[in-house]
Amino acid sequence: MIATTGAPGAVRELAIADALAWEATCLTGIAAGHRAAITQLWSCEPALVAPAGMARLPGFARACAQATDAGWPVHLRATGGDLVPQGPGIVNLTLMFRGPPDASSTLEDAYKRLTAPICDALSNAGISSCNGSVSGAFCDGRYNITVMGRKFAGTAQRWRPTAGGMAVQTHAMMLMRTPSDKTIDMLNRFYHDCGIKRIIHASAHVGLQDLVQPDEDKAAQHRFLRMVAHRAHLWSTPQMS
Repeated sequence: MIATTGAPGAVRELAIADALAWEATCLTGIAAGHRAAITQLWSCEPALVAPAGMARLPGFARACAQATDAGWPVHLRATGGDLVPQGPGIVNLTLMFRGPPDASSTLEDAYKRLTAPICDALSNAGISSCNGSVSGAFCDGRYNITVMGRKFAGTAQRWRPTAGGMAVQTHAMMLMRTPSDKTIDMLNRFYHDCGIKRIIHASAHVGLQDLVQPDEDKAAQHRFLRMVAHRAHLWSTPQMS
C-alpha cells in the first residue's frame, strides 16, 4: 500500500519534533512490511536540524543554547548531512519505500526517486534544474537540486536492513523562498559556536518565489507542489522504480 496524507499537493503542518518522530515511525512500518511506500509534503516552525553526529562537538551545547535563545530551537535527525534551517518558506518531501531483496538498488537510485519528481515539477514550470554541489550552500552535497547554479533543494537518505531487503527513507527540503540574511546569520553563528570554520552565503540559494513572476507566486507554488506530490506518488510505484 502507498500512503499519502491529505489532498495531492497539500502540505501537512507539523511541529518539527513530531515530524521527525513521524518519519521514524513510518520507516519502522516500511521495514515491517506494513506499507510499500509513503509520500508526504510537510512544513514546520522555525528550527535548526542537525545530524546526530554534531552533538559530539565540544561547542554544541553552547551553540544550541544560543540558537534557542534566538528563537531557533535545535533538533537532531537520524539521516546524515549537515545543519539545515526549517520554518516558513521551506517545504519538505518525505519519500519512503522498500528496496529490492537483492543488492540492485543503490544510493543513486534512491536519490533519483527523490529528485526526479522535483525536477519534473520545476521543468513543468519552465525552470531548468540539475543535481550538483554549490559552494557556500548549507548542507551542501552532490545531490542538491540546483537552478542557475544556486541551491533550490537539499537531499538526504537513510537505509534500514530488513529480512526482505531494505527500508529506505529519503528526504528533500525545498526552498519556496530564498533564505533571509537572518537565517544565514543564524547558521553561521551556530557553526562559529561549534568551532566549525564554515561560512554559508545567502547568494548560494534560490527559492521558487524568485524563479516565477511576482503575480504568479502563490499559484505557481500551488501548481508546483501538486506536481511534486503527483510525480512522487508515481515514482513510488514498482513500475517506475
